[in-house]
Amino acid sequence: MRQATILTLLLASIMSVALFYLKYEVTDLEQHLNDLNRAIVTDQKSIHVLNAEWSHLNDVSRIKDLAKRYLQMNPTKPNQIKSAKDLSDGLVLKEDIKNKVPIDKTSITNRKKASRL
Repeated sequence: MRQATILTLLLASIMSVALFYLKYEVTDLEQHLNDLNRAIVTDQKSIHVLNAEWSHLNDVSRIKDLAKRYLQMNPTKPNQIKSAKDLSDGLVLKEDIKNKVPIDKTSITNRKKASRL
């Protein structure tokens, strides 16, 4: 009987210490949760402000005004537009390069030597 009483008291004291520890652990976790919730609300408010600022910065009329004021850009004139044929007229073909430009073999060998180093 005496051993059962001691065992019961020992078990009760261990449980009370564990409950005490658990209570403070839960309190700390609740505090941490409250801090996280406050941080989330603060971040959501910041995101809302940034979205409003982004909408203002991306306003088309504002961008047009800034482009006129600082870039001095004008609309493209029809004579500035080129076709693919116009662009190809200015290209030099590889065959023309081979036929017209003499190849200096010493410069090629010097480049190969330099690349090996």
